[in-house]
Amino acid sequence: MARLHVLLNRKGGVGKSLITMNLGAVCAEVQGTRPDGKPFVAVASADPQGTTLWRAARLAELPFDILDISGDVENIAYLKQLPYAHIFVDTPGWAEIDPTTGKDPLGDDKYGRILRALLEQADDVIVPILTEPDSYEPTWQTIEWVLRPLGVPFQVVINNWPPAEGQAYVDGTRGYCESHGWPVARTVIRRYRVHTNATKVVTQYNNNRVELQAREDFYRYALEHGLRGAESRIGQADVQVVEA
Repeated sequence: MARLHVLLNRKGGVGKSLITMNLGAVCAEVQGTRPDGKPFVAVASADPQGTTLWRAARLAELPFDILDISGDVENIAYLKQLPYAHIFVDTPGWAEIDPTTGKDPLGDDKYGRILRALLEQADDVIVPILTEPDSYEPTWQTIEWVLRPLGVPFQVVINNWPPAEGQAYVDGTRGYCESHGWPVARTVIRRYRVHTNATKVVTQYNNNRVELQAREDFYRYALEHGLRGAESRIGQADVQVVEA
């Protein structure tokens, strides 16, 4: 049965698609291929805007299978039965949310039904956050109104940080997360132009200094997240580890 890793934040533009694609690529490189030559890893797009599908279409070579599940809500419940070791899912930002409904705060529109079906079977959720205050509140709502009431294991990762801004922005964002008791990855994913060019995933980057530095963040985060096969599973308040 596949392990399902969901990228989630109700705010758009925090890098869900970028992380989905690149973690999928690193995991696919680690896992290798099945005897029939097919990948052990799939990347799925649950976003009707199709950013992940657009990025995948620009790649000369896909190291993983790509799945469009944005219009097939009924079959999302069977996603983990597909013949993969890992599936990474990109999700949309969404507007409808009602924290007064108890354990099911998601609405009944298409976005809510897609997210509900995914979270019911997710092994873990990765929540990207920017070092910008306008991403704090949507992240808080995603975690406190959705993930914690549903009891879904999660980890926050600081993404798209421009090092020229200074370490204080990372420290401030990490402090905000830790003040709420959220597990935060030690790895910070830095902003590089090569990421936004969208013609490669990190496993296809060149061996020059800049691209090696850009690639390093995703390899470090994949290792920290456990994609090399650590067996321990830690609770919601700790770093999440994913079995390979």
